[in-house]
Amino acid sequence: MTRIPTHYNDGTPVPKGVLDEITEEVFEVFGGCTVEGPGRGIWGDDEGRVYSEDSFRLEVACERGQYAEARETVLRIGRRLGQKAMYFEVRYFDGVEILDVPPKPRRRKKRET
Repeated sequence: MTRIPTHYNDGTPVPKGVLDEITEEVFEVFGGCTVEGPGRGIWGDDEGRVYSEDSFRLEVACERGQYAEARETVLRIGRRLGQKAMYFEVRYFDGVEILDVPPKPRRRKKRET
């Protein structure tokens, strides 16, 4: 289970189409999912910045063997949405983690010759 924010960190709303694409991708990987919400949450980062945001709860059922794939899916969603961290919960197995989301790799500009 994770939370999908309704807004980017700069306050810009995440387009509904992007949220729909994320849900479709999760369905393709895990064969189903449940989306509930939105709900409101608040958390603070290591630098002391406080985030208060609305998000949807996204839940999937999967086998233990899919743990790494589920974790990577949450990180991929976080990168796509420009998040610093993502909530990741695995019931009856590993509990709750706050995953630090590595930034997207920067594209190198082509050098003109």
